[in-house]
Amino acid sequence: MKVLIAHEIFPPEFVGGGESLMLRICLGLKERGIDVKVLTSGNPKIKSYKGIETIRIPLNRYLMNLAFFQVLKHAKDVDLIQASSGNLCFPSWLAAKLLNKPICCYVHHILNGYWKDVRGIFVGSLFENFEKFFISRDYDAIIFQNNSALRLGKKIGLNAKRIFMLQPGIDWEKFQVKREKELFVLFVGSMNMNDALIRLKGIKYLLDAARMLPDVKFFIVGGGKALKKLKRDSPKNVVFTGTLVGEPLIELYARAQIFCLPSLSEGFGLTILEAMASGCAIVSTIDLGQEGILIKPKSSEQIKNAIEFLLKNPAKALRMGKKNRKIAKKFTWDNFLESLLKIYSLIAKR
Repeated sequence: MKVLIAHEIFPPEFVGGGESLMLRICLGLKERGIDVKVLTSGNPKIKSYKGIETIRIPLNRYLMNLAFFQVLKHAKDVDLIQASSGNLCFPSWLAAKLLNKPICCYVHHILNGYWKDVRGIFVGSLFENFEKFFISRDYDAIIFQNNSALRLGKKIGLNAKRIFMLQPGIDWEKFQVKREKELFVLFVGSMNMNDALIRLKGIKYLLDAARMLPDVKFFIVGGGKALKKLKRDSPKNVVFTGTLVGEPLIELYARAQIFCLPSLSEGFGLTILEAMASGCAIVSTIDLGQEGILIKPKSSEQIKNAIEFLLKNPAKALRMGKKNRKIAKKFTWDNFLESLLKIYSLIAKR
């Protein structure tokens, strides 16, 4: 089987977890004998990355809807197209229909009405309408990665018969659990925080909750220029660590009793899974099937109440953490790739 993967940005360029995930998918498919090529933005002189063939179009990622003819050209010799949600999914869908090729849409982010919170009323409304138009095409499969995103997709009115749940794996063994958990709250976000991403991640509501819990320490992991203003406006019980990777991050996960991710929406929520593998109780708006307290977006009060409950019931929080460690072990890359190949096989027969 030959597969064309259309993703706006591909390594060596990174803007978030989607690029790492797409690289992992491509490498995993290649190991299983699938012929993969990637159509993306960037420097056309870069023909491959880690053995994966790449076709790079010199367009800004936000202009990739103009790449229809390039998608059409490079989709002619493939058996299947996988397009990520965003600015490449519509031209990929159109090419698939003209060529009579099966296509799946891999949903990395879906915000629906939350676009207005992230981009403002006017621009957010435009983004919301574009998103609905792009994602609601008649793809042969639409892949979601968590239950919260799936619910947003159903609000748009997607065909339930074409929806699949597929959750990425984790390198479970590298995460640790401290015998003595510490009573602090941990948040881990992107290394390149900007104003829009801070709004998307719901950090404002987490900081408001921190103000209501002055005796509780909060650690915010992540970098970016927009954090400077947050630091100035944050209460004294919030510690900004900056960017952490590797052992320092694993160590902090291992020490934390509570992990909180109050995002308005997430494509998947990898940091939740990492916290689960580290034995943390989870307070989040995002539903991966974890043990913890599920809260509504944009509610500082619910964040505060959930954290307060877990701190007052440490034995319960520890039990949740132990269950999460076991749940996280089931999220393997082998299971993920086998499920993805089953979806490919199913839609190739339609």
